[in-house]
Amino acid sequence: MCYVPAVQRTQAERREATRAALIDAAADLLVERGWAQATSVAVCARAGLTRGAFVHHFDGLPDLFAAVLAARYADIVERVEADGEATSIEEMVARTWEINREPSFKVVLEAWLACANDPELGRTLGPVVAAFATLVGVDRWPELLADDEARTFYLTARESLLGLAWGRAINRGPLAHESLVLDQLLTTARAHDARLGH
Repeated sequence: MCYVPAVQRTQAERREATRAALIDAAADLLVERGWAQATSVAVCARAGLTRGAFVHHFDGLPDLFAAVLAARYADIVERVEADGEATSIEEMVARTWEINREPSFKVVLEAWLACANDPELGRTLGPVVAAFATLVGVDRWPELLADDEARTFYLTARESLLGLAWGRAINRGPLAHESLVLDQLLTTARAHDARLGH
């Protein structure tokens, strides 16, 4: 039998792993239980870490939640970049729904609601939320949303899809009318694409 020595992680690697475990645990709790029940005690228990580890890595729950939200946004940005630029309004709508319909998108919804209700949290999360706004803003696709009619439609579609995401979060699953709404949005998107020559 050959002895293979264990690979020792550096302190920086251990620190990053602990931080990531806390972020992942908080994200899971936000999806499962919502903001009010994602306490530091629950996060530490889920991560299998001590309160000391939490305090070492985060100044408090607002700081942790900002890290959770930033991590979720980073995942979304990575996915958007991997998919490449959308080539039609229909594709933009479909991609937006693919992100909004995921259970993990509830983290984003929970954060937005918590920001509105907690001024301290709003100050901490505000810059993270503002950074995300540029990812989904109409200015991101000037060629595809070439006129006011197309921009207005995309804003309407985006807000409709957020409404469906809220419904999924509250319902804890798909809504009976999702396909009807999505089909109508995609049909209208195709009409805009045809009008604009996409």
